[in-house]
Amino acid sequence: MSEEFAHPNFWAAGVGRHRRKWSCLACKDDKWRDARAARRHEKTILHRENVGHLLSPQICPSSSPTRPDSTRNSPLLDLLADLSEPMSPHGMPCAAAAPYDDYDSFQLDWDAIDHEQLYLPSVHDERLTTMASSLAAWLADGEDPAFSDADGSVSPDVQGEDLDPEPVQPGATRPPQRGDTAPLNPTWFPWPDKQTCILDILRHLPRSLFSDAQLQVILWGLSVLGVDNVPSTRMLKDIDSSLQSQYGIPSVRYEGALGHIYYVNHLPSIIAQEMANPRVRPHIRHYPEDARGRVDQPWQAARWLYEIDPAIATPMIRKGQQDFYVFELTKLMDGTMVVPERWYTKPSARSSSPFDFEYWARACGRTRGYVIHTYDTVEVPASDLLLSFPHLLHTYRMDGQPDPCNIIGCGVLPWVYTDPAVGNRWRMRAQGHRVLSYMIWLYCDDTSGNMSKKWNKHNSFLFTAAGLPRVMVHKESSIHFLATSNIAPPLEMLDGIVDQLEHAQMHGIWAWDIEGREMVLVIPAVLAMLGDNPMQSELACHVGLQGKFFCRNCWVQGAGADSRQCPDLTGSVLTNADDDTRSIETGSHATDSDGSIHKDAMHQLKRKGRRSETMQDLVDRARRFLGVNAPRTRQDTMDKLRSMFDEVTNGKGKTRYTKMKTDTGIKDTYMDVFIERILKHVKGIRAGTDRYLEAVSAITQGHPVEEFMSPVWRIKGKNIFTDQMIPSLTYTPVEVLHVILLGFVKLNDIQKAELQVRLASFDVSAAQTLVQYAGSLTGRDFRAIAQAAPFVLYDLVPHECYEAFLALSALVPLNIEEHLVALQAAIDHFLNCTARWTPRWFNKPKFHILRHLPDHIRRFGPAILFATEGFESYNAIIRDHSIHSNRQAPSRDIARGMARCNRVRHLLSGSKFCARGPVTTELPYSDNEHEWFWPGPGVGSLINVNIPSFCNVIADYFGLIDDTDPPEVGSCVHDKTRPRPLEKTATAIRVPRALIHVERRLYQTCQSVIAMNGEACRLGVFVLAREGRAASNALPLIGRLHEILQICHSPAQQHDQANWLLLEIFQVIGSADVYHLPRIQASGWVVLPATALICCVNVQHNCAGHHCTGSSSVSVYEEREKTTKTMRRIEHRNPSDLILNTAQMRDAAHVQRFRTRVQQLERDWAIHMGAAAELNAQKLKTLKTSKATPKRQSPAVPSAATLDNDAWHVKL
Repeated sequence: MSEEFAHPNFWAAGVGRHRRKWSCLACKDDKWRDARAARRHEKTILHRENVGHLLSPQICPSSSPTRPDSTRNSPLLDLLADLSEPMSPHGMPCAAAAPYDDYDSFQLDWDAIDHEQLYLPSVHDERLTTMASSLAAWLADGEDPAFSDADGSVSPDVQGEDLDPEPVQPGATRPPQRGDTAPLNPTWFPWPDKQTCILDILRHLPRSLFSDAQLQVILWGLSVLGVDNVPSTRMLKDIDSSLQSQYGIPSVRYEGALGHIYYVNHLPSIIAQEMANPRVRPHIRHYPEDARGRVDQPWQAARWLYEIDPAIATPMIRKGQQDFYVFELTKLMDGTMVVPERWYTKPSARSSSPFDFEYWARACGRTRGYVIHTYDTVEVPASDLLLSFPHLLHTYRMDGQPDPCNIIGCGVLPWVYTDPAVGNRWRMRAQGHRVLSYMIWLYCDDTSGNMSKKWNKHNSFLFTAAGLPRVMVHKESSIHFLATSNIAPPLEMLDGIVDQLEHAQMHGIWAWDIEGREMVLVIPAVLAMLGDNPMQSELACHVGLQGKFFCRNCWVQGAGADSRQCPDLTGSVLTNADDDTRSIETGSHATDSDGSIHKDAMHQLKRKGRRSETMQDLVDRARRFLGVNAPRTRQDTMDKLRSMFDEVTNGKGKTRYTKMKTDTGIKDTYMDVFIERILKHVKGIRAGTDRYLEAVSAITQGHPVEEFMSPVWRIKGKNIFTDQMIPSLTYTPVEVLHVILLGFVKLNDIQKAELQVRLASFDVSAAQTLVQYAGSLTGRDFRAIAQAAPFVLYDLVPHECYEAFLALSALVPLNIEEHLVALQAAIDHFLNCTARWTPRWFNKPKFHILRHLPDHIRRFGPAILFATEGFESYNAIIRDHSIHSNRQAPSRDIARGMARCNRVRHLLSGSKFCARGPVTTELPYSDNEHEWFWPGPGVGSLINVNIPSFCNVIADYFGLIDDTDPPEVGSCVHDKTRPRPLEKTATAIRVPRALIHVERRLYQTCQSVIAMNGEACRLGVFVLAREGRAASNALPLIGRLHEILQICHSPAQQHDQANWLLLEIFQVIGSADVYHLPRIQASGWVVLPATALICCVNVQHNCAGHHCTGSSSVSVYEEREKTTKTMRRIEHRNPSDLILNTAQMRDAAHVQRFRTRVQQLERDWAIHMGAAAELNAQKLKTLKTSKATPKRQSPAVPSAATLDNDAWHVKL
C-alpha cells in the first residue's frame, strides 16, 4: 500500500493496533494516519519542505530527518523526542523505521508471534508518549495538536485542490474450473466454499428469484466491494447441476395418455428427504390414535383410524426384538391366537400427558382351529403380545398347536390378505427394518403464470404431510410441489403422480430415519384430496355445482327435480326443463356436450315462459336441501362409469352418453377424451357391425375399461377388510374457505353510508373498502365482516335476514374447533334461519354442501386442517418460477426450479443426505450411518446469523425460523414513565391491600404483556384471565386491563416479565335481546399475577339497545397529515352497557364458554314461513309490476342471481 505514496521511503507502516496506518518519517510527528489522511499530508507545504531538505545532496540521509528551518534541538526537545517514541513491550523505545537493504537475509515467523501482546504498550507508556508528542510539537512551532491533519481535516495549503479518489481494488478472481471439479471446503460441504454456498442459496430463495442478468449485477457488485473468489454465472450453474444430480430431487418426464408432456417431481425422494430432516421428522405421526372421542388432529379422525387400508396405513409395530405385522397369526400372553387388523395408539392410562401413548391392535378372533371371522374383533394392547408369526413357526410343534400357515377365511373361503406360508409381504421386503406409513394431503388448483391480468392457467399439484400437527401442516416450508402444466389437464397429471404412488405402495420407499438413526421402509398414502369446489368435483368425477345432482357427496336433487325418482343409468329420469340448479359460481370444467340438453330446455323455456313455483314446490326444494339423502359410494360411481363406457362402445351415441351424465351427476373428464375419440372414429359407421367393433378396438386395443377411467380410482384408501360402503368422495372433504355464500343483501345509498360509519366505529380497518368493493374481498375481509355483522346490520336489513346473519356469526368460530355437537346445532340453526328468511337460497348448492361439514370433521379432523389457504398462498411461488423462465417448457422448468429450492431447504435444515447416481430415481440405500453426510457447519450457521438492522433472509424465506413456541407468558414492554412507589400506583388506589408495602421498593409500569396464547395485551383491552383459587372447570374472569406492574430489581425484571396486573372485572348479566350475545357489567377490581392472562376478547357497545347514531365526527388524515375533512362516527349512549362478542374466531375454545343458547327453530315451520313470505313478496312485486306495465306478463320468481349489483355480501 505504501507504493501509492509519492515518497514511500519516508513512511513507516504500523503494526498491532496501528495496523494499516502509516507514520511520516520526514516530519517525525509520530502521528499514525490511514492511507487517505497520509496522502493529504503529503500535499502540505510542511511535508514537502522536509522531504525536499532530506533529498538535497548536502544532507546525508538520517533516520531522524529534521525540519529545514529548525536549529539544533535543545536538550528538552531531545528528551521529549525520546519519550515520544513508541515503547516496546520491554520498556525500550522502538527504533524508527530505517532503510534496510538486506531484506532477504532476515525472516520472521509472524504466525508464531502474538501481535496484540507484542505491540500493545502499557497505559502509562501510552499516556507519556501522547503528552511528550504534544509538548514537543508546541515547543517546536507552536502548532496546536488538536488541529493536526490526522483527524481528517484538509490543510489550508491544499484547499481547492482536486483530491485523487481512492482507487477501486476488486477482489481476487477465481481460477477457471468446472463446478464439479472445484476443491471442497469441509466447512461449506457440499458446496466448495462460502461464496458459492451463499450465492447458490440466494439464487433459490422461494419468493425472491432473480434472472441471470440480475445475478451478473450481484456478482459484479461483490467483486467491486473486494470479495475474493467470486464465482462466475457459469460456475454457479455447473455447481448447481452437480449438487442437484447427486443430492437433489429428480423431475420425471411423462407423456400422458391424453397426449401431453409434463414433469412430476419424484414423490419418493421428497418423502425420503423429510424423513432425514431433523426439523420435520420428530413431528410426523405414523399411527392413528383413538383419542376417546376427541378429534383435534387428523390421526384421531375416522378416515385414518378406520377407513384406510391397514396394509398401507399401519402395517407393523415393534415390541422388543419382534416385529408384529397385520394379517398374521399372533399369540397373546394368555395363549389366545388373534390376527391383528390395524395398529393404533391410545393415550397412556399411566400418564396424563397427551404425548404419552400406548400401542393397541384391533384384531380378529377365531372359533375352531385357524378359521378367521372378520366380524369378530377385539381390542388388544401391545403389552399382551407374546409371539409374532416367525416365532410361531418355530414353536407351534412344541406347544402342540396347529400349523399357523393353515388359516382360512370366514367359513370355507380362502385367506386372501396374505400368503399364509410366508406371512405379510412387507416382512419379506423390510428384512428386519421398520415399516412406517406416511399420510399426505394432496392438493390441486389452478393459478395464473403471468404477473399481468392476462390469464395463463397452470394446473398444479402440491402436498403436505398429514402426519404433521395442525400448527405446522400449513406452513410454507411444509408444502411441497409435485407438478404443474398449462396444457395437461389435472387428471392427466394425476395419472403420473398415481404411478409414483402405486410404485411406492408396492415396493416402499427406503429412507434414512434421522430420529431412529436407521433405514426404514415408508409407505405413502393419500388421506384426502383438497381444492376448491370445481376442482374437487373434477377429481371426484362429478358434474359440478351446475348439475341436477349438484352434490358430490350424496344424491340430493336440485330445483325442478322429482325427489321420488332415483338416478338410473338407462335414462328413465327425464331432464326437467324447469331445472334451475345453477350456482353463481358455475364449474369451469363443463363441456359443450354436457350442457346441450340444458340449453335445449332453456330455449323451450324462453319460448313458452317459465312456470312460477308454487308453495309446495318451494317447500319440497327446501326439504330436499335440508334433508338426509343417500350417500354416493365409490363402487356405485365406478359401476356407473363402466356402464357409460360400455354403452358407447356398444353403439349408443353421444346424446345418450350426455344424458346419462346429466341424469346421474357423474362426469369423468379423463374418460371423456377417450369417449370423444371413439365417437369420432366410429362416425358414419353403423353400430353393431364388425366394422364398428373394429373401429372401437382400434381405440381401446383390448385394454380393460379401468384404464380409461380417472386415475383417482387407482388411489388406494378403501379398507377392503371391514368396510365396502365408503363414499366415493372420501378424498374430497368440504373446504370451508369456498363453501359458505350468504348471498346478497340489498342496501340503498343511505344504508351503505350508515354501514360504513358503523364498520369504522367497530374498529374494522378499511371500512370503506369493505362496502365499496364488496364483490372482490379476500378471505380475511369476509371473516372480519362475519364477526362484525351482528353489530352493524341490526336495523339495516329485515329481521329474518338479520337472524340468518346472527346464526352465521355463531357458526363461524366453530368451523375451526372440534365441538361437533355445537357445530351441528349451529349449522342446523343457520339453515333454519335461512329457510325462514327465504327459500330462494336453496337453489345454491353451497348451502347443502355445508351440511356435510360435521361428517367430514369426524372423518378428517378439524376443518382448519383441510382448508386450502396455505396452498393458495403457495401459488405466488409457482407464478414466480413461471415468470423467471423462458415459457418454452413451463412444466419442466418450474418442476426443476422447485426441486432445487427443495434441495437447498433440505441442506439448510441440517438434514442428512447420501449421494445418488446421476439421472436416476433410485433412492440411495445404506445401513452405514457414516455414509450419510451432514452439511458443513458453515451451512447450518447461516440460519443463525444475527446481524443488527438486518433480518436473516435465508431463514425467513425458507421458513426455518422456529416460531412454533409462543413468547413467554408474562413478558412485558415498559412504558416511558419513571418507576414509582406502590402508593402512587393505580393498583394501590383501586385495591389498597392487594400488595404488601415494602420500604423503598419501586414499581415500573408497562404498556403491554404477553398472554397464554402468545398475544400482546395492551392497556385498556378486554381479556380473559384465570383466577388462581378457582376450580379448573370454572369460567375465566372477564376483565379490562388497567395497569401492569413490574417490581424493580426483581428476578422478573431481569427476564423482562411483569409481576402483577390490575383488572376491572365484568360479569355476565344476561343476554342482549337484539344480538343474542351476553351482556356484561363492571363488578369490581382484582389484582392477578401476570401469568393469569388467557387471551384478549372483543367487547362492543350495546348500540341497538340505546339507538346510537353517527352524530360525532373525527378528522381525516391524508398522506399522514391532518386535514380539515371529517367523517362521521358512532356516538355511544350509556357507554357502560357492553356486549361480549362470542362470534370472534380467535381463541374460540375459551370464548365459546360464554355462548348464549338460542332457541332452535322448528324446521318445517321455518320452511313454511319462508315459502309463504316468498309467495307474498312475489304477489306484491307482480301487483306493482302489473300497475306500472299492465300489458306485460307477470315476471317469474326472482332468483338470487337476478339481484342488482349494488349488493353487499358475506362469503367465507
